[in-house]
Amino acid sequence: MKFGEKLDLLMKITSTSNSTLARSVSLDASFVSRLRRGVRTPAKNENYIMAMAAYFARNCSAEFQKAALSEALKVSLKNPAANFEEVTRLINKWFLVEKADDTKTIESFVDNIAQFSFKKPPQIPDVDELKINGSITSDVFYGIEGKQNAVIAFFSLILKNKSPQTLLLYSDESMDWLTENPEFRAKWAALFSQVIMSGNKIKVIHSVTRSLEELLSAVREWLPIYMTGAIEPYYYPKMRDRVFKRTLFIAPNTVAVTSNSIGDDTRNAANFLFTDKDTIIALSQEFNNFLSLCRPLMRIFTPESKEGFLSILEEFDNAEADSILKTGVLSNITMPTDVAESILSRLESNNKDRVLAYQEMRIKKFEESLQKQKFTEIITLPDLEKIQSGQVMLNFSDIFGDTALFLTPGEFSRHLKNIIRLLKTFDNYNVYLMTDPEKAVPMIYAKEDVGVIFGKTSPPSVVFATNENNMSAAFWEYVSFFLHKEARVKSQKKGSIEKLEKIVEVLET
Repeated sequence: MKFGEKLDLLMKITSTSNSTLARSVSLDASFVSRLRRGVRTPAKNENYIMAMAAYFARNCSAEFQKAALSEALKVSLKNPAANFEEVTRLINKWFLVEKADDTKTIESFVDNIAQFSFKKPPQIPDVDELKINGSITSDVFYGIEGKQNAVIAFFSLILKNKSPQTLLLYSDESMDWLTENPEFRAKWAALFSQVIMSGNKIKVIHSVTRSLEELLSAVREWLPIYMTGAIEPYYYPKMRDRVFKRTLFIAPNTVAVTSNSIGDDTRNAANFLFTDKDTIIALSQEFNNFLSLCRPLMRIFTPESKEGFLSILEEFDNAEADSILKTGVLSNITMPTDVAESILSRLESNNKDRVLAYQEMRIKKFEESLQKQKFTEIITLPDLEKIQSGQVMLNFSDIFGDTALFLTPGEFSRHLKNIIRLLKTFDNYNVYLMTDPEKAVPMIYAKEDVGVIFGKTSPPSVVFATNENNMSAAFWEYVSFFLHKEARVKSQKKGSIEKLEKIVEVLET
């Protein structure tokens, strides 16, 4: 059950209205309604979840209520009122356990990445037609519609300023102003795209105290912008009170929009737009002070923005932890040196000597790590006809070079031989073969309690690397769940070796 379904169940058991629960836990009734309907999902550290648990523990006194609560929690509860603290703890824990839902959230997210393609942004009126007064020094916009108007004015004034700059964005306020109106959302996306295409960069501080679904939704919505290499995402790693909330949208040379709210009530909040330099400087300093306390949420690499990719990959490879790598075709980490050298000989790049040296070092360290840590690969092999015709593309080939690179049948065969050698040599190395190519992408390389690297391996490639705790744990859980659901394994090493040897035999005849 999802959080909203659990909340709805307990509210029905106790005949609790939205307004009654809202008063009890100091929330707005409309927000309780959104939680109940599943429109909003709370972060796991929200203090009102414990308050809700205490409310229901206090109000389950009738026999049918105790029976229903016992059934929901899967425990025996004779007298909840007599054991108030323990029942509160159990309800709170029950509210927070949604592992299967996190898995579905990740699955939906990775499917979206796999299917990503650039789309032409919708047409919007010319900036001059928006009739934004570029001479104003301040203005006030009220409520959700006011924030929408303030944001349109913000982007429009940036577009009027022809000099590119780095925008500073942060908000932990309710995102209803953006998500609940499809027409405005399309206009926002189009304006944002124009701002990026005009050469502007972005520094954004994401609020990771939002639910995993909201966080990944934000990343998904911004994927076309991430693909440009124009964005640097950060997050604040410590807990916040989640009562006083703040928005800072700043273009340091042009305009700033700021607002505050209590909880998630933004219906009557004032949104201030400033264009005077002193105010913008002061707000920029506030943002930068906050940014100094933050960490990078993720590093993003594309063919246009690949500086540091090998360094990040090396650092991740060297982290000592069990690993699961889910990828289409064959992974670069098990590619033997002679195959790497053969492929790179076809690459017209000044970077190929560095890539080859890195690959040689990576192979050596990988085999050393197999002495201590488990490494599991989930591989989808293409059909033989595709292998034999040389149509198998190298993962991330447009990041390593300027053109797509394909494996010859001989290179593919030698790569398979190396995987067979690793399987026979190292107990800690396992390979599970899949037959459904649609489930092969995108690539996910997860290390338990360390982080995750994931991305789309075919052009246009994009690679995300993060060690943020919630995202890392969710991805690890997803690949672990995927492994046992799809591969249905305890040990399939012998079967994997036999299948791979048969393919090699066909390729070499």
